[in-house]
Amino acid sequence: MSSQDGQARRVILVGRTGLDAKLRLDPDMELLRVRNPMEAIAELADPIDDQSPARAVVVFGEGSTPGIGERVDESMKAVIEGLRLVDPAVSVMAISPAPDSIAQSVDGILDAGRSAEEIREQIRTPKQAARETISDNASTFSAPHQTRAAVDCTSDEVLEDPARALAAGHDPVLVVLAGIAKHLGVEALRVERGLVEQGAAIVWGGAVVGTLVADGLRPEQLAPHTPALAPWVAIREQMRRLRLAAYSDPLTGAWNRRYFDQFLSAALQIAQDNRHSVTVLVFDIDDFKNFNDRFGHAAGDDILKETVRLLRSVIRPTDRVCRIGGDEFAVIFNEPEGPRDPASRHPKTIYQIAERFQKQVREATFPKLTAEAPTTLRISGGLATYPWDGLTACDLVAKADERAMEGKRQGKNVIMLGPGADSAE
Repeated sequence: MSSQDGQARRVILVGRTGLDAKLRLDPDMELLRVRNPMEAIAELADPIDDQSPARAVVVFGEGSTPGIGERVDESMKAVIEGLRLVDPAVSVMAISPAPDSIAQSVDGILDAGRSAEEIREQIRTPKQAARETISDNASTFSAPHQTRAAVDCTSDEVLEDPARALAAGHDPVLVVLAGIAKHLGVEALRVERGLVEQGAAIVWGGAVVGTLVADGLRPEQLAPHTPALAPWVAIREQMRRLRLAAYSDPLTGAWNRRYFDQFLSAALQIAQDNRHSVTVLVFDIDDFKNFNDRFGHAAGDDILKETVRLLRSVIRPTDRVCRIGGDEFAVIFNEPEGPRDPASRHPKTIYQIAERFQKQVREATFPKLTAEAPTTLRISGGLATYPWDGLTACDLVAKADERAMEGKRQGKNVIMLGPGADSAE
């Protein structure tokens, strides 16, 4: 049965919902599973591809409550608000039972014990009252908490545009800046993070969220326009933090597997268009599990964090360090503009970087470890380069994994470089 509006649904299940089997076979539903609200927000903001359904439904299940804020209810409300900022048309539901405070914030409560058809129908047609509430929120949010002075200096029409820009996935701050620049008759305005001299502080919720700066204008000339910017700068910063949380590893600060998959695919597309190379290094710490079991998880965490720090000290700004497993890491060596040094040879230059990193790991010391701990650590990894070792992300990762395993069979503490290096000469 198709939905009443004739549109398919992208259904994002957060935590344990018990709905997988009942929704999996519905041809009008693209089913996605995520572990926590941060991943749900990231998935909503960045669909799998252009073919994904435009209409989205997020369902919160058991174990999906975020561990932020002083109260769970307040945290959930903040997450739901974040989802609707990313997509004002999203339907948000929860699995029964749900507290009254949450039930009033979502578009429907689902009973996992009902039949598959009943659940599908409820997902297709959320309660109308809730949809009207969302529409009201979306329209009034175009100029939240604006003072009369702010509206006087920036037209209502301009203040409505940021909401439409946000819903379309664009930066709402740029829209407001364009309106203020036109009002002031200046070529360019910019928002700096933090408090900057020669600019007007942008304050939201009692905190400075940025500074409005324009060359040739004094802070007192800019200050009347900051109230129009404040809510949008705060929203942009909130979304930046949410995306960072969704794409980064909380222990080491490295990017996570989700980021790795998306960044590598994008880097390969650019490399294909510009006839450049991209190299992937996949490695892990030799015998890390035994070391972790023997000396404790705190010592193991120190090693993982130091490994990322050392690796970042030798790579280039365009490269990316990702933690894709427990002690498994991947590095994307990427030069989207091509090599800056004409004499460099990719991937042999990458191999030299990897060897430098390997040496640093061997020579690293960990003061928190016991005297019984080994004096050196070793890593084993494999390098694979586009286009010689593969044309897709899956091919490159598989080839790098294969070479990493071969290095371990040869006695560990080895980074394997394939025959593609010779082809690059």
